[in-house]
Amino acid sequence: MIMVYGKGKTGESIVSFLKKKGIPYLWRDDKDFNEDEISKVKQIIVSPGIPFYHKIYRLSKKNQIETVGDVEFAYRLYKGKIIAITGTDGKSTTTYMTGKLLEKYNPFIGGNYGEPFIKAVEFDKKLSVLELSSFQIYATKTFRPNIGVLLNISTDHLDWHKRKSHYLLSKYKMFKRMSKLNTAIMNFDQEIIRKARINAKKLYFSLEKLPSGYEGIYLCSNSLVFNVNRTLGKIDISDFKLKGEHNIQNLMASVLTALIEGIPIHVIEEQISELEALPYRIQFLKRINGVLFYNDSKSTTVQSVIKAVKSFNDRKINLIIGGIYKGGDFSELKKFRNIKKIYIIGKDKYVLMHMLKTHFSSISLKNSLEEAIKDAYLNAEIGDVVLFSPGCSSFDMFKNYKERGEFFNKLVEKLSK
Repeated sequence: MIMVYGKGKTGESIVSFLKKKGIPYLWRDDKDFNEDEISKVKQIIVSPGIPFYHKIYRLSKKNQIETVGDVEFAYRLYKGKIIAITGTDGKSTTTYMTGKLLEKYNPFIGGNYGEPFIKAVEFDKKLSVLELSSFQIYATKTFRPNIGVLLNISTDHLDWHKRKSHYLLSKYKMFKRMSKLNTAIMNFDQEIIRKARINAKKLYFSLEKLPSGYEGIYLCSNSLVFNVNRTLGKIDISDFKLKGEHNIQNLMASVLTALIEGIPIHVIEEQISELEALPYRIQFLKRINGVLFYNDSKSTTVQSVIKAVKSFNDRKINLIIGGIYKGGDFSELKKFRNIKKIYIIGKDKYVLMHMLKTHFSSISLKNSLEEAIKDAYLNAEIGDVVLFSPGCSSFDMFKNYKERGEFFNKLVEKLSK
């Protein structure tokens, strides 16, 4: 018998699969778990949000019961090719873009983004593009992608991993079992990634020209110049709509994957022109009396706030941040002279204010998101941006970042009327 631990979307998908296969199971979470039931099961499948220090891991080890995550469980049954994408920021956008560039292959797109991986097994998909969080990677044992993408690494999820070293090891674990027959696509611009010891063939992406001896892709004006498998070429990205250098990096990782998979340059360029920003990722909403409103509710780290702010280096920004602080140094925002005023909301607003108060003279603590939006709009001039990029978790005020993003949209719509 299998125990499925966690009753969210992932647990539900695993249970549905087990039912169809006639495999006996117990479906439990913290609310209805009984320790005596451990003796009845031979394997435990945990949902991504179950941390490594949860009692289920301790009890399974004590009772010599294998515990794996949903990705590992599905991997052992899956027969197709896997492209796995991880990193602190940009995973969902890169997964979406990679899926679009590989559209002709009708890939499964899922993991932490979209449907759980087990659905690819159920649908017998031959190619899967997976977004994987550090949580999911931690709970793997034999998982090995054909192509692995590491976008970036910053201090994140320390509430879950407790130590930065554990977070880094969770990210690198995805590449641990890869061989020279597999390909690792790595961010050359981050030294910690560039120097990673990985057995797979390595291709790099960079915002600057790659040094001699390195294969990969780099930005040159409105083009991406690539050197892949001894093939040199250039891809026009002048029609690319997504804002920010970070999205150029995400695109380069996606383009490298498409080139490896044999997608012609003209097809890649056509698809690039059709790519749109995902909801709540520096998403333009509307202009109200000359003031531009952008929704970046997906932002849950300091690094993602920095990337969002960098996207508007030609405009003044009225920045709204706050929620549950996850780690990182918000004082890094001091280097941006285009931040006009910062509005802080949420449970840990005083923590954030403490980090920022010596660097910004114009900070305002607000009791609600609505208050912050109204004041930011009143403070803005024609051509200014009101940017909602929280840099924190949403759980103090909302169910998740999507609910937070939807609420922001409604408030801006209300303001426009």
